[in-house]
Amino acid sequence: MTSGNMPPNKHQEKSLRTRALLLDAAIDSLVDVGYGKASIADIAARAGVTRGAQVHHFRTRTELFAHVIEHLAERQTEAVQDRAAALPPSTTPAEIVVELVSAAFSGELGKASMELFTSVGGEDDLRDNMLRAQRELTNGLLETCARLIGSDVATDRLETTFWLTINLVRGTTIDEMLRGADRRRKLMLAEWTSLAAVSLRSP
Repeated sequence: MTSGNMPPNKHQEKSLRTRALLLDAAIDSLVDVGYGKASIADIAARAGVTRGAQVHHFRTRTELFAHVIEHLAERQTEAVQDRAAALPPSTTPAEIVVELVSAAFSGELGKASMELFTSVGGEDDLRDNMLRAQRELTNGLLETCARLIGSDVATDRLETTFWLTINLVRGTTIDEMLRGADRRRKLMLAEWTSLAAVSLRSP
């Protein structure tokens, strides 16, 4: 049975799979070769789809990356939710903040995020979309931290520690992109977790 003869639900499922493959491949391309070299041809090849299938979903590179921005934020949110669900009951407030921020802003997703942040500044629509999507992501992340930590930590202390942690984790992600030592990043995060515990205490 050809795709044109598929029942509507099967055809839609295939279309959604192809779209997700292209968006995930674009994120991989961002991490591997950077925004400037993340060509339509490279992304389609990584996704294993034809040029025609790619054009059907995203007619231009700009249109593709507008959707990549949304997809990336969704994947970052899913990573936070998965990490939050896996935290043991004994996890301290400082560990919660560092773990959840790291889930969103380190690793492959963090590198893709930093690559987009630093590369779309001259493209107004993409820049605005990126700022909005990441702002919504961080607001939701802060809410998740607050919910898991509870009322024992003052709001102002949590917000200060949260933003300090985001900046530190983003810095370690840039260090990783520059081929810095993995051991050094782990030590920095461990040291910051201890300092974050102090930061979260009410003065």
